[in-house]
Amino acid sequence: MRRSIRAAVVIAVSVIALAASSAFAQTGPSEIEQLKQELRRMQERLQKLEQQQQPAAPTPAPVLVQRPGEREILLEREHPLEVLGLPKPEIGGVRISGFFVGSANYNSHIQMVPEFAGSIPVSSEPRRTDFRFDQFSIGAFKTFAPWLSAGASLEVERHGQRHSHGFDPDFGCPGGGLCTEQLGTEEIETEVSLHRFNITGIAPIGNGLALSFGRFDTPFGYERHDAALNLTATTSELQRFGRPQSMTGITAAYQFAPWLDAMAWIVNRWENETTEDPLEDNNRDKSFGARIGFTPLQGAQLLNFGIGGWWGPERDDDGKHERWIIDADLTWSPMARLLFAAEVVYGGESGVSFRRRGLPFPAAAARDRDVNWLGLYALAHYDIMPWLGLSFRYGLFNDFDGARTGVAQILQSFTIAPIVHLSRLIPDLRPLGVAYARTRHPVDWVDVRLEYRLNHSNEPVFSSAKAGVPITSADETAHQVTVQFVVNY
Repeated sequence: MRRSIRAAVVIAVSVIALAASSAFAQTGPSEIEQLKQELRRMQERLQKLEQQQQPAAPTPAPVLVQRPGEREILLEREHPLEVLGLPKPEIGGVRISGFFVGSANYNSHIQMVPEFAGSIPVSSEPRRTDFRFDQFSIGAFKTFAPWLSAGASLEVERHGQRHSHGFDPDFGCPGGGLCTEQLGTEEIETEVSLHRFNITGIAPIGNGLALSFGRFDTPFGYERHDAALNLTATTSELQRFGRPQSMTGITAAYQFAPWLDAMAWIVNRWENETTEDPLEDNNRDKSFGARIGFTPLQGAQLLNFGIGGWWGPERDDDGKHERWIIDADLTWSPMARLLFAAEVVYGGESGVSFRRRGLPFPAAAARDRDVNWLGLYALAHYDIMPWLGLSFRYGLFNDFDGARTGVAQILQSFTIAPIVHLSRLIPDLRPLGVAYARTRHPVDWVDVRLEYRLNHSNEPVFSSAKAGVPITSADETAHQVTVQFVVNY
């Protein structure tokens, strides 16, 4: 179109020019002037048509030069300190992070666990409400290269642990009568521990063999020791009694394919907060374990399940009697807001001996016995709104021979916990950037959890008696309420 208009105008101008030149001698000055004006008008019209056909040239964006000391302001902040205009907590390229936890707690009863089986966490005295500062953790993490990284953390934890014991120091029964259990008088303690540590290198073997040395969470299931890594305020019976929570030693991990991975380890011993085991070994032998994981669904729908085991002698100066477990776990996110997690463990140990138990659950002593136990939990979490979630967990622990809880019982719990993700109410604040184990559900900066837990046993193992007082009767049910505040930084 543009070329046709231009050609027509040029032809018209040429004709007029020729006509003017041929008639120059015969026309007067006025006619020549009129032809010149007509020629100028046609040229001006031609220019206007050309301008209408050409697109407007874009205005170049101004070039901003960053001055010394200035930095780019991001509308989305990666860290809460950036919301206040402060830099992220880093020192010399070392990232500083951690968490702290506070709570308000009520217990109707305390579970009785004889001392040979360990103890039970006591968040408050029976029928009392207590405010607690539970945990504080700080860690330093550094990535030196794509194949080399390291990290370590310290944890300050204030906790109460309580067990039951016999009526007298030797648990004697005068006249051969029945003995009576009583709760211990343990005080609440503040403990500082070398919590987690690792130095990890990736060897150039196949897809990359990750070798790590340090202290780790045992890589079974979704539940962890730290409250910041769970979707409930308390942990299940399986986590408390059924398997180790931590381990210290060497691990090797390999990703065979996007849907298949494997991990194996050699560690000191079975570390569990119920028995308050240290991280140093208690005999000459080591413990071994492994897990094979499968991820058939990835992306928006994440499905991961795995099977693993643990084997090793775990008693003091005893390398002959092994403790073992077989563990299977599953996590599934059918949609962004919904999460399912489950774990089941079956374990056993040989050559187990422990004392007789008195009222309210009298039982004879065990001598060189082979024992077994079974535990499981199933959890569902749904985000009703971006800032509000709801968790429900069912737990079961069948202590067939009383070796893990001190009482041959079927222990169950029903837990419901609404969670308010307070940090999601802050505009333009990015998520923390990490997720709960083997899920896509993000760990938030600030959470408030209100948990109600109903504990039930087929034996009378729950007591509201004062510490140091013989217990002649107990209940099969206990209620527990916790308001927990978790802050990550």
